[in-house]
Amino acid sequence: MPGTDTSPDPSRQPPPPPRPGRPRRSARRRLAYWTAATVVVLWAVAVAVFLVLGLRDASHAMAEVTAAKANLSAADLVSGGPGPQLAQAGAGFSRAKSLLDSPLMAPIDILPVLGRQLRSVQDLAGAASQVSYIGAIAVTEAKGVLNAPHHLGPDRITALLRLAALGRQTDAQLARVDTGPSEALIGPVASKRNDFLNQLTQAENRLAHATAVATAVAGILQGPENYLVLMGNNAEMRAGSGAFLEAGLLTTSDGELHLTDVVPTAGIPLARGQVPVTGDLESNWGWLLPGVDWRNIGLTPQFDVNGPLAARMWQAVTGQPVAGVLAVDVDTLQQFLEVTGPVTLSDGTVLNASDVVQYLTHDQYAGLSDNEASQVRVDRLGSLATAALDALDNESLDLKSLATAMTTATSGRHLLLWSADPSVEAAWEAGGVAGELSPHSAMVAVINRGGNKLDQYLSVATDLQLTPGTGTAPTRGSLTVTLDNRTPPGQSQFIAGPYPGLGTVYGEYVGVLAVNLPPQASHLAVAGGAPLDALGAEGPDWLLATPVDIKDGAAQKVVVTFELPAGPGSLTVVPSARLAPVLWHFRGAVYSDANPFTLSW
Repeated sequence: MPGTDTSPDPSRQPPPPPRPGRPRRSARRRLAYWTAATVVVLWAVAVAVFLVLGLRDASHAMAEVTAAKANLSAADLVSGGPGPQLAQAGAGFSRAKSLLDSPLMAPIDILPVLGRQLRSVQDLAGAASQVSYIGAIAVTEAKGVLNAPHHLGPDRITALLRLAALGRQTDAQLARVDTGPSEALIGPVASKRNDFLNQLTQAENRLAHATAVATAVAGILQGPENYLVLMGNNAEMRAGSGAFLEAGLLTTSDGELHLTDVVPTAGIPLARGQVPVTGDLESNWGWLLPGVDWRNIGLTPQFDVNGPLAARMWQAVTGQPVAGVLAVDVDTLQQFLEVTGPVTLSDGTVLNASDVVQYLTHDQYAGLSDNEASQVRVDRLGSLATAALDALDNESLDLKSLATAMTTATSGRHLLLWSADPSVEAAWEAGGVAGELSPHSAMVAVINRGGNKLDQYLSVATDLQLTPGTGTAPTRGSLTVTLDNRTPPGQSQFIAGPYPGLGTVYGEYVGVLAVNLPPQASHLAVAGGAPLDALGAEGPDWLLATPVDIKDGAAQKVVVTFELPAGPGSLTVVPSARLAPVLWHFRGAVYSDANPFTLSW
């Protein structure tokens, strides 16, 4: 059309075609993004796989460590039981550290927060591997020491000193283990690190304890030393031990043991005031004259109190000072006979581990009059103790059996030791053989005052109940103790009574129920207003004692009430050393005080 501009409109023109061989920039970016995302995803998957595998290996290794810890008794060390488990644990932790140290982890390692967590986990895996290998080597070396010839006394001293040196060497190696960073760790990592450090500390403490005990025993065996030996009968109980009915002098020199001067304690009483009794023992139990009558030394379970008292009494009677006191009971002698095999007494009687308890608690009294029983019992018990020590001293023994016997005796308070040397006493405390109470201790004991041997027929059960208060109100507690007397008919007067002049009848159990509770307990009382024989501090704990009287075939319940601070807590039950252990019922579970155990709430 005339006058019309027919030139093309630039705004309507299609864009020029792209140059051949050059993709659009947006496509390149998308490809780059997808490529980077794919790499990141693959890296993340690989990291996750390595983390899962590393944590799996660490978890399996920790299971091996846990299994090894359950086999760390002296008997297990003799057989080398935990060695392979610790070696496997070390290999597992090494594999875990290799996976966690993979170059794939490098990007995480440089990050300020996540990197610190990764480095902590890496270092913990490495530390756990070192600890496991150190433990495996130590177990192997200990097994070699214990399996070496040990027929003579000096051989045993040498073995103990080598074990002590091995303990110090292993402790030094553990002290050099690097556990990695500790600051600014997130909850799970910090928790695992704390668990590992607690486990390591426990291992170091147990090692230090074992080293101290081995050193102390070697020194005593080297001698010359004099130790007072108290022999308790569990058919007539005190608190945490049998009544100490016999005493003798144990001499040591060049690894050899000799027991002499065994006498009935009833025949060596002291005059009042000759050996003063003070402190808690006097305020709680002075009315029963523990410094006069040897049979009442065990009224308190604190052997760190009973031991020095017995040492003073022995010196007052004989003029002989002693370096320490050793208490053994019927269970200990049974454990020794498990090691030595049968022994022959001076009168020709042959006893072995299966019949010695029945003999000492019952058969030696059967058919004897009250006057005859005392002298015959002393002769036979002294002969048995001497024969057992001679066998332990002179025969080539199975160390695994000996270690098992010693562990059983000490864990149940059947073997107790006190030393006048503070460093040796510290070793006994570390080894769990000193018989002391702690601020966490609890005990239920029944003290026989009937002049009979009825504890073998008296069962004791305890039911612990705790009721938390609201808010800050205290927790109310109760201990219901049930005493059941099942004396069979036909027992001799020496076993079942009545004791002359006491006013009791056949099979009647007259005694004192003694309850120890931790110091945080308060308002201790006996329900129903029963009379009290003692109420107050006993070492670090509280003591409540009340009289009991259970006729043959009858049962008696005593309820002790108390209060505890609001919130969580715990107590550790100390063995009573009864041949039939005290059973504790708590929140649907049943525990035996044959060994110490802890109850938590």
